[in-house]
Amino acid sequence: MKRTFLYGRHLELGAKFTEFGGWEMPLQYSSIIDEHNAVRSAAGVFDVSHMGTFIVSGKNAAAFLDKVCLGNISSLPEKKARYSMILNENGAIKDDVIVYNFGGEYMVVANAGNIEKDRKRLDEYKPDDVILEDFSGKICMLALQGAKAAEILQSLSETDVLSMKYFTVSELKLKDIDADFLRAARTGYTGEDGFEIFISNRGAQTLWDKLISLSVKPCGLGCRDTLRLEACMPLHGHEISEDINPIDAGFQKTINWDGDFIGKEALLPFKDNPKRKIIAFECLRGVARNGNKIFACGKEVGYVTSGAFSPTLKKPLGLALIDIKAADETKDGAGFFEVEIRGDKREIKVVNKPFYKKKQIAVRFAAKL
Repeated sequence: MKRTFLYGRHLELGAKFTEFGGWEMPLQYSSIIDEHNAVRSAAGVFDVSHMGTFIVSGKNAAAFLDKVCLGNISSLPEKKARYSMILNENGAIKDDVIVYNFGGEYMVVANAGNIEKDRKRLDEYKPDDVILEDFSGKICMLALQGAKAAEILQSLSETDVLSMKYFTVSELKLKDIDADFLRAARTGYTGEDGFEIFISNRGAQTLWDKLISLSVKPCGLGCRDTLRLEACMPLHGHEISEDINPIDAGFQKTINWDGDFIGKEALLPFKDNPKRKIIAFECLRGVARNGNKIFACGKEVGYVTSGAFSPTLKKPLGLALIDIKAADETKDGAGFFEVEIRGDKREIKVVNKPFYKKKQIAVRFAAKL
């Protein structure tokens, strides 16, 4: 398995590791609940350097990204970010990405397990006048998340990060930290305020150490998953995959139907006729897990995509992909849907997304789900 540049620091902090997308990543340091609560109440830092990072530049860079992504990248203003997706020829989701516009170039951040296939797709359609650079592994990516994230980063920064708005990006200058590559985006995967910081390897360790010295909690993938679930943010291989199209996944609003993106023709029949739908639910008894079957009136209608006990709400929650007809046949879902857990069918209650709301950040994202 691959390891991030900060692997040694994680060992020193006593991290427990897990395999994720071909990488040996910290699962937790203290406990998932402890780390989860630290992000909700103060601040936590995640090493997410396993994510893929591509730099795209050249005269036709925007038009190229319009082709390989389903969103209108050409309309993306400078210093802003946009959530988008790369589709396969069948109109299903190869990967979800965030595209950042830095004026003369675009930065595309992809999921760790999809770096190779994303690079292959980009290379396949890249015209000669577009330059594609793969920065994956050459830089570190740290996610500083939580209610106190902005004030903590500002204390280390000469850049005015406090004035940055949600889904904006900026070149970053840090006090006493030298790095050839240093950028910050006010984005995240937790439903809290926060920043994702892209920094050269040689400066990443210093930044990590400074954050830990300021009592920022080191956090692993365990609480990253419970945090994003509470905010109803999708996980590749769960709510989105090459077996799920963006309409069934609830991302109709991200699609640029005026564009000519890969997978558009296959997607058109679903434009006004979705077949499935992602629902959010609470378990009334037991904890549902990925893959558990969902039933309506004794008939199998879908499956759980994600499920866990919520440390914030202190109840078991889940997301499920179900037949659209089953979703339309009930008003609130109470007493109608059941989940099969270890052979036992248990009632679930359908609720509005997201489960957790904080400063409308999670609301804006989950509205697309």
